[in-house]
Amino acid sequence: MPPAPQPHDLSRIAQDLQIRKAQVEAVVQLLDDDNTVPFITRYRKERTGGLNEEVIRRIQDRVAHLRALADRKRTVLKSIAFQGKLTDALTQAVLAAEAPKRLEDLYLPFKPKKKSLATEAREKGLGPLAEAIFNRDPAVTDLAPVVEGLVDPDKWLLNTDDVMAGVRNILAELVAESADVRGPLRAFTWDTGLVVSNRIETVAEGKGREYEPYFDFREPVKDIPPHRVLAINRGEKGNVLRVRVDTDQALAKEITTYHLNLADHPHRELMEAVAADALERLIRPSLDREVRRELTERAQEHAIMVFAKNLRSLLLQPPLRGKRVLAVDPGIRTGCKLAALDETGKLLEEAVVYPQGQRKDAGDAKRKLEQLVRKYQIAVVAIGNGTGCREAEQLVADLIADLAHRRLHPAPETARRRPRCPPNRPRRRSPPRRNSRTRRPPSRSTAPPPHAPAETVTLSTDLPTVVSLSATEPPAGETLTAGAGPAPAVPVQPAPPPAPPISLEGLPPAPEDLAYVIVIEAGASDYSASPVAREEFPDLDATTRGTISIGRRLQDPLAELVKIDPQHIGVGLYQHDVKPKHLKESLEGVIESSVNQVGVELNTASVPLLRHVSGLNQLVAREIVTYRERHGAFANREQLLQVPGLGEKRFTQAAGFLKLRDGADPLDATWIHPESYPIARQVLAEFGLAPADLRDKAKVEELREKLNAANLGEIAARLSVGEPTLDDIFAALARPGRDPREDLPPPIFKTGVLKLEDITPGMELKGTVLNVVPFGAFVDIGLKESGLVHISQMANRYIKSPYDVVSVGDVVTVWVMEVKPGEKKISLSMIAPGQERRPQERGGRFAGPPAEARGDRGPRGGDRDRPQEQPRERPQPQQPLPQRPERPTFQPRGDRPAFQPRQGQGQGQGRFGGRGTGRPAASGPRRSRVSGTRGRNPAAPAAGSAAAPAAEAVQAEAAAVADPRAEGREEAPAVAERTRGVLQTGGAGEAERGAEAGAEGRAPEGGRSAGPARSRSQSRRTETRRRRLTGS
Repeated sequence: MPPAPQPHDLSRIAQDLQIRKAQVEAVVQLLDDDNTVPFITRYRKERTGGLNEEVIRRIQDRVAHLRALADRKRTVLKSIAFQGKLTDALTQAVLAAEAPKRLEDLYLPFKPKKKSLATEAREKGLGPLAEAIFNRDPAVTDLAPVVEGLVDPDKWLLNTDDVMAGVRNILAELVAESADVRGPLRAFTWDTGLVVSNRIETVAEGKGREYEPYFDFREPVKDIPPHRVLAINRGEKGNVLRVRVDTDQALAKEITTYHLNLADHPHRELMEAVAADALERLIRPSLDREVRRELTERAQEHAIMVFAKNLRSLLLQPPLRGKRVLAVDPGIRTGCKLAALDETGKLLEEAVVYPQGQRKDAGDAKRKLEQLVRKYQIAVVAIGNGTGCREAEQLVADLIADLAHRRLHPAPETARRRPRCPPNRPRRRSPPRRNSRTRRPPSRSTAPPPHAPAETVTLSTDLPTVVSLSATEPPAGETLTAGAGPAPAVPVQPAPPPAPPISLEGLPPAPEDLAYVIVIEAGASDYSASPVAREEFPDLDATTRGTISIGRRLQDPLAELVKIDPQHIGVGLYQHDVKPKHLKESLEGVIESSVNQVGVELNTASVPLLRHVSGLNQLVAREIVTYRERHGAFANREQLLQVPGLGEKRFTQAAGFLKLRDGADPLDATWIHPESYPIARQVLAEFGLAPADLRDKAKVEELREKLNAANLGEIAARLSVGEPTLDDIFAALARPGRDPREDLPPPIFKTGVLKLEDITPGMELKGTVLNVVPFGAFVDIGLKESGLVHISQMANRYIKSPYDVVSVGDVVTVWVMEVKPGEKKISLSMIAPGQERRPQERGGRFAGPPAEARGDRGPRGGDRDRPQEQPRERPQPQQPLPQRPERPTFQPRGDRPAFQPRQGQGQGQGRFGGRGTGRPAASGPRRSRVSGTRGRNPAAPAAGSAAAPAAEAVQAEAAAVADPRAEGREEAPAVAERTRGVLQTGGAGEAERGAEAGAEGRAPEGGRSAGPARSRSQSRRTETRRRRLTGS
């Protein structure tokens, strides 16, 4: 029986994540006890040391991979032992393998073989000879007699050449399966290989134009970005591109012979020939497939990560509470669908107007909009960003302008009392139509003669009514024939009856602050046809359901978007090229995290929202809704235990995330878990208050001041409770009912339309980030076309990723760089004019020392007599430049837990000083108060170099990605080169703080070394937080 794999080494995970091993062990234990990640993050901080959700999920993934590797090792050892080939050395090598690739390389010689030249040779009995040669057996030093003895015509070994050919095939397989050869060659391929793509010669002219940048493309394997990998894969799948991985074969051959140690091999020439054959025929194709497969997997993981980040930002958009909304689903042929919703999202009235298209009637459309706005006192109009969005926006903007003009210039009293004529313009009479069976009359008579027979004229079916000339009908089968007498005159058709007038009589005036918002409508059509929508609105058609969804997305984005399959929300990059299973798992995790970060109102939440709450699933969520329908609203959290299928374990996991704003106990509206209610009541008693006082704003404000001045450590010791738990209780009592989304900026409310011809370079605009991609972000500035902010124009410092600065849904200030009306392209910048980096600030690879370190050149002009051909020598600096300290060990970028501020904490406002300034901690890095950016302090020295690319390069890259407004459309390949820069340090002090943090087993603030501009108050809060978490 082979030995079992060794226990998992959790210290390596702790080292990589820069945390203590005890924290990793606590997280693993909690996960093994079936606790959810959101529950562990929020309510088990004493055991985890305050680890944030991202770090806990990393630990979960790493442990899962370690366990999968251990299971694979067990399977490999059993398989080799079953074959009777397991040795002690092989056992130790298998147990010591730290990577799956190393384990598979060791197992490769023992895997069941497919039919090949080597297996055929082994079947003919040539295996022992080949293995003896490979292992340098002295018995086969003289090959000639041994080979002659294996000639056997019955086995189709007719001569010695046939025997040696079979032996070479087996030897080539042995070389190709050698772990000592494959490992170095794999590393060589990753270090020096090139991804090469070319256009297939047989492709028709004009086909695959979107892949033209890849028709003759070469880029190092280690440098190619993920979006290019997916673009090349798509071109190869479309039979447009031929792709391969190129390496230096001469050097690869040297590496192979070196690791085979053929210098003193008795059959060196034979083995060198075999090694060359194995390299070209077996190893190179295998490694090429492996490298491309891993590149694809990495690119898919990156695409999923992009989608997940954008989805999280979209889900956590701030809600618009207490406002009535008019939802507009734009359309051309089918018209614009309207849906008036009350404050809770309930449908009040629906309608369809036609401001464009064949049935265009802009006057009636505007009048209907005004009727709905005034009738239901609409505060905001939500316009979907689909086809016809800008035309609908223009209609709404015109209405707002008209309403404002009327308020400023009211009409005379008599004019206001006189009802307006319903039609905006006179209707034409339709030309008379003749039945196909009626012949043209020979005369121009306009009335039938007295002797003309009575008849009924049958009209075409596309007229609204049938006009009868007589009440009597002709006999059956009677028809008109030539010469049957004078033909009757064709009657003049009256106009169809007018549509009922849109009355504005008696309606209250429209709200003065009426505005509109553009809403991302991706996925609305999928939702409208889904079972969830049919169950929610069984009596409405699909178009009305989609319109309601658009309006509700503005009122509560999270509650509405969870009803939609996240794969249909078009905020990703190449999401159609990734494995659906992996994408779905990742996005489900994002939704779960977002729902539990915000919390759920128990008495109004839908089944799709409840099923994502910690500890619940689809079945239990439906049971909760059913119980609520039968027994009425929940009075308190404890009542959840009466729901079938919801036991103590589920209650413990879910109760803290289910809130009751109007429950019997005010603590049910807070983030405090029921298990901590006794402590919360004791805290309130400490300050002379009771739970009922949490509904008094004045007393809550008084309590907030007392909590800010309280000594957390003393109270925690007196109440025998951990400081992290007490800190959370303080935050919940200071801001009861807090929604973390309220700390984010609201969407942009508009009253007018911006046109492309109004845009000029240098103009300052406000915009909403629609999509974030590796090379920049697309921003909606109110035009039909979204503008591109290239990554080089996001900050006047080096940034590694656009996600360090923006997320989907962020409201940003941008400046216009360039406008191309003909191409309808707009280049934007987030760097204010005059704040661009000067060349000496950009650093770069050859930037040299800072200006202050180059010495003073003295006044200019004194050396003008010096000959120009004698260049002046640069003086040496007076003091040596500070050397960059070594990076602390085991500090991989992106893997260190970010410092997370307490809930409700704002800079310079005390522990509970009201609204914060940044995005919630779990949704990304903290936002700077100065510039609104995430990541480094903007006051820190500029780091790195990335010169702004030409506008053409920016637009070429933007054109490669589909407009994020287009629902369901696949993105084209990104084609422009990304601007590169060299990341520089922010000074010795920054590196020292990073080294100190690494030595103490914690992460520097924000997940990276804090800049030198960090404020003193922020430093004190950080140190206090560190002491609380570490217990020092």
